[in-house]
Order: sequence, then C-alpha cells, then structure tokens
Amino acid sequence: MKIGTLASHSALNIISGAKAEGFDAELYCTPDRVPFYRAFGLGDSIIEINTFNEIFERDLSDVIIIPHGSFVAYLGADKILKSDLRIFGNKELLRWEEDRALKSQLLTEAGLNVPEEFSNIDEIDCPVIVKSYGAAGGEGYFIAANSQEIVGKLDPDKKYAFQKYIVGTKIFTTYFNSLFHNRLEVFGADIRYETDADANLRFDNNPTFVVIGNLPLVLRESTLAQYYEMGVGFVEAFKRLTNQQLVGPFCLETIIDRNQTIYSFEFSGRIVAGTNVWMPSSPYSFTLYGEQMWMGRRIAREIRDLLEHQKLDEAIG
Repeated sequence: MKIGTLASHSALNIISGAKAEGFDAELYCTPDRVPFYRAFGLGDSIIEINTFNEIFERDLSDVIIIPHGSFVAYLGADKILKSDLRIFGNKELLRWEEDRALKSQLLTEAGLNVPEEFSNIDEIDCPVIVKSYGAAGGEGYFIAANSQEIVGKLDPDKKYAFQKYIVGTKIFTTYFNSLFHNRLEVFGADIRYETDADANLRFDNNPTFVVIGNLPLVLRESTLAQYYEMGVGFVEAFKRLTNQQLVGPFCLETIIDRNQTIYSFEFSGRIVAGTNVWMPSSPYSFTLYGEQMWMGRRIAREIRDLLEHQKLDEAIG
C-alpha cells in the first residue's frame, strides 16, 4: 500500500510523514513543479503528469490518496466524489466544505457561534465579508461596510456568500479524529497571514485576503479546552446529519472578539496548510505522543494502524 497526493499545498508535510512511517509515497507532479520537489529530496516519489486531472485516469488501486486544499480547488468535490480514488477521510465532508449552505448548516448543528449570514444584498445592515465559493485561499474575498459598497464588485459568473464581519483575532485550530483510537485529538493552532489585510501599513480601506503563509499559535489552556469541546461537537454533528463517521484531519476557522467569544466562520474537511508550521511537531501532538508528530505523519500512522488491524476500509472514502 502506498500514500499519494498532488504536488501542492501541504505535499511536503504529507509525503515526509508517509516516509517516516515506512510507506512508499507517490507525489503527482506537473513538469513545472518537478525541480522544486526534487530540491527537497522527494525525487524518488515524483510521478510526473501533465495535469492534475490525469490522476483520475491512472490505476491507483494500491494508493491511499490524501486530499488537501489545492486538491479540492483544482479537481472539485464533484469529481472527487464520483471517482474511484481511495481517499483517506470522508469524501462527503469535502462536499459539505465546498457548499456554503451545507457548511453553515453543519457549523450551526455543531452548536458553534456562526456569524450572521445574508442570502441577498438587500438584507445587509452591517459590515460584511464577501466570500466566493470553493477552496481558494481567500482569493476574491472583500469587505464592505454596507450593501452599497458591494454593488459592482461581484463577478456575475461566481457564487458568493455574505457574512457579518467580526472584529477580532483569527484562529485556525486543527484536529484529528482517530477511528483507531476512537478519540478526537486537538493537533495545533495557527494564524493565517493574509496579504495586505494583515499588513502594518496601509493606504486604503480595501484589504485583500489571499493567504500567503501561516504563523504558529499556542492557545491559553482554558481557551484550548473550549476548542476541544467545539471539535467534539463538530464530529458529533456530522454524524447526526450524514450518519457517517468523520475521519482524520479537519480545521475549525474562528475569530475571538474582545469579549473572548469564539465565532466559527468556516471549516476545512481535510489537512490544512496551517499544519505545516508544526513540522516536526506541535506542543499538543508532542504531549500526546511523546515524539515528533506532524500532521502528515499522524495521517500515515493512522493508516498504518488501521491497515495492521484490517480496518483501513473504514477510513477510506
């Protein structure tokens, strides 16, 4: 059995983790990216393809595919759901991630504080953040003080969501739901740095939100306890709504305001790039495992444990 992923997003994390747990790995890489991944010593894992969509045409029956943000953005949840790829995790969760109505339903079902959302521009009576659909790393997002500021800025060929803008600290907390251990693990937390939205010096009121990197964050333990309960609620809500088990990594994307109220405005249903800051380990994963444990390795460890106990099919979407 091999572990594979697309050469983007968190591939260094995933492939290094697979190798650390003794797996052969396949990194599906377009020609322009080959020199970069070879520079990190991954030449023996590279499978060169012309386009990422070619993975649907290959015989990957002996490969467990690890999805990540670029995987969803480039291929789309629909193609992934209809494919025969052996995906680690729940394919259905990727569909809920891509559909903003389903996303809000799941966050609300989990009992999380979700910023108010508006179905059309005329309802807007407060500052909002306007988001395009799909996993695009914040591309195309913008803020508006009122409905008048939105007019003329929307692309008629795209779908958008309008969400109340909460002022506070953005915190992205990652989890791992283990079938093998039957437990939820809080893996780590980070802050995303978003182009000029996070710049110290600005000369306009139109920040952009494209993610350019991540910063590590260690939460107060009392706050961390709240995030643990939020993660438990999320896992339980997904099971109630779909009658399916949530498997492996996911992320709750939140803002804490000045009153220390936590608002959950997004989730990601797979490994997120923020886990890259915790290579080779996060404080939380080290506390639990007593060894270096980054997310790519945690995924591979779960696959190995399930495989050895003939339970891997339970974790394959």
